[in-house]
Amino acid sequence: METKGRRPMRPMQQSPRLAILLAAAIPLLAACKGNGPIDVAGADGNGGNDDNAAPGVVDDAPALDTSGIQLLDSRPKDYSEALRTASLKLVRQLPTLAQIKSIAGARDQKEAYEAEIDKMLADPRFNERMIKWWKDVMRMGGAANGKNPSRDTAPVFAARIIAEDRPFTELFTASSNNCPTYDGTARAFVDGDCNSGAPAQAGVLTDPGVMYQFYGSMAFRRVRWVQEVFLCTKFPAEYSTTPVHKGSADYTSPWPFESIASAPIDFQDTKSVICANCHTSINHIAPLFANFDETGAYQNKISVTTPLAPTAVPTELSHWLQAGETTSWRMKSPAADLPALGAAIAKDPDVGECAVARMWNFTMSKEDIVSDLATVPAAVLKPYLAEFEGNGQNLKKTLRAMLTSDDFTHF
Repeated sequence: METKGRRPMRPMQQSPRLAILLAAAIPLLAACKGNGPIDVAGADGNGGNDDNAAPGVVDDAPALDTSGIQLLDSRPKDYSEALRTASLKLVRQLPTLAQIKSIAGARDQKEAYEAEIDKMLADPRFNERMIKWWKDVMRMGGAANGKNPSRDTAPVFAARIIAEDRPFTELFTASSNNCPTYDGTARAFVDGDCNSGAPAQAGVLTDPGVMYQFYGSMAFRRVRWVQEVFLCTKFPAEYSTTPVHKGSADYTSPWPFESIASAPIDFQDTKSVICANCHTSINHIAPLFANFDETGAYQNKISVTTPLAPTAVPTELSHWLQAGETTSWRMKSPAADLPALGAAIAKDPDVGECAVARMWNFTMSKEDIVSDLATVPAAVLKPYLAEFEGNGQNLKKTLRAMLTSDDFTHF
């Protein structure tokens, strides 16, 4: 079976501004000629219904009044309003009177607006905003407590990568200074290595705070965290072009069905759901995170358990995979250790797409892609993905492109 290059198309979503404008257009569309308040006139002038047509059939396409839709194309630019929105978003404060005047009195308002955006993106308050945002995205945060490590370092690291115009891929591949802190007094990032005990570092993938926060049976919560935060989708993660029927439903994964364990937990069960649709991917990743114990410290042995009744037992490799199977990010992307996993994730185009989509939702004040299903149409992302890949995966430059776009500056 073959793997599709991309995951299934996301459902289309409207931006809040587009929804408001469409709502304003509805009364104009409803004003079309017809027999009643909900009729729409067709070519025959009778609401599109031919007396000779079959019941319930509209014989002609309605001649719509498109003046309402044209309102979307006639939105004026308002750089002062865009400045206000951007300032609240980037530095969490209203613009100053001096900033407002710098745009209102400028001969070239676009140039003046973009200059103010650049100043805000260089402001320490923007870095602090990114730390807060990444805590929300990663669903984690908190200072070190006793034996428990800090859960702030992964969000701080992500924010630092953006602040310093570094490639987004370093989030998964950095071999040093991958657990920085932030000095709120000096308003500066402070270097720091992840002292998890792992043989080699791999960005947030070896962050002890992440491993502590998402400790769980068979390391499945850690795998889910990576998938949902950086791929923007829940499992299943891989799809075959030739699904086959198994038991109660279709088996859609490209992996061989028998590649995962059937005991002590039967991941090949097909009685009610096809567990293998998700677990063929999950089980090939989870062993890579399994040596981190419940405090996030790396051990020289598997340190998670298998949930069996009446008592959980230490997990063994055979609990995830059949003999001869090796760890892998995706079916055709093997990963023998965490640095290799980080490199594979960095090469996955869906990871870059997810990062850009999350930044778009931040820009447009939309909710979370995964938990709130605030997905973004591919057509909307296309120019920003091109910007992202063209600028060396610099997410701050991509954010700037969004903040200076027509969609952000038109009202």
